[in-house]
Amino acid sequence: MNTQPQCLDAQAADAVLQLEYDLVEMVREELGWPEAQAYPLAKALVRGMRKRYGGLRIGGRGAAIYIPAPSKEERNEAIRREFDGTNRDAVMAKFGIKRTQLYRIVSQRPGAARIGVSSAKVPFLDKK
Repeated sequence: MNTQPQCLDAQAADAVLQLEYDLVEMVREELGWPEAQAYPLAKALVRGMRKRYGGLRIGGRGAAIYIPAPSKEERNEAIRREFDGTNRDAVMAKFGIKRTQLYRIVSQRPGAARIGVSSAKVPFLDKK
């Protein structure tokens, strides 16, 4: 079994948590905000950094900060939420995806019908 993608996901999650923690501490120290107020700001900043700089290392000479790329599942969920069947071109432009990819993502929605697959081909739908 290939565990590399899971390992990479865990590393990205750890990097995200560390960035959030560091930003909370900076906001507390620099602005004197309590943690309850600093945390939502830190989360928003990390989310924005991931969208803008995801997958990059910023800085150098031992002080580089890795910004994890946004999760594809988060992006796919946002696409599923926004797509209403009539806004294909707008969703494709917003997320920078092609039509085939849009329909693949939307078809992965829980409970979505699979186009081109009749119920006769799906064993668990056969009634005996």
